[in-house]
Amino acid sequence: MTAKSKHMAPAIPRRISIRRAGAKDASVLSQMGKLTFTQSYASIIPAEELASYTSRAFSLEQIGAELGAAEITYLLALAGTGPCGYSKLAPSDAPPAIDGSNPVELARLYILPEWTGKGIGTMLIEKSLAAVLERGCRSCWLRVWTGNERAIRFYHRWGFREVGSEPYNVGRCSEMVLLMVRDLSRNDLSGK
Repeated sequence: MTAKSKHMAPAIPRRISIRRAGAKDASVLSQMGKLTFTQSYASIIPAEELASYTSRAFSLEQIGAELGAAEITYLLALAGTGPCGYSKLAPSDAPPAIDGSNPVELARLYILPEWTGKGIGTMLIEKSLAAVLERGCRSCWLRVWTGNERAIRFYHRWGFREVGSEPYNVGRCSEMVLLMVRDLSRNDLSGK
């Protein structure tokens, strides 16, 4: 491997697949969750707060329990046989700003850094919104850090609208997040 090829983004395999994650995926989701969350927030959350949060939120026990809960859906994106991203849908108490019929939270959508910009996020959001509809729900909401302009643009392209903001706490650290929601119909699962 040359020095140049070490830092090149991976070639997109001919086959990217998205499937519902199961118990056997707990370790992969735990590792990917810790990595992607840490990389996303390392510049704004102190290292000790981040380590404490990720050790709890992405522990094998926590992920395993979530995978065993019928009301929580994890979708795993695979490039060939290797993981490249995931999403998590969960019922939750929506903030008052969230309207819509029986909203489901898109609690996580993360892509490994080397796969960003390769269409994995588009595939995951499309499958996630379809999963919301399969539950019989007609709206999906999320929180996104106000400083993540790329993600905000992505969610706008997918029809999410900003409806408010609130603080999001990671340990003693609090950051503002936007609240975004999208109303869904069976005929409307495109992003552009």
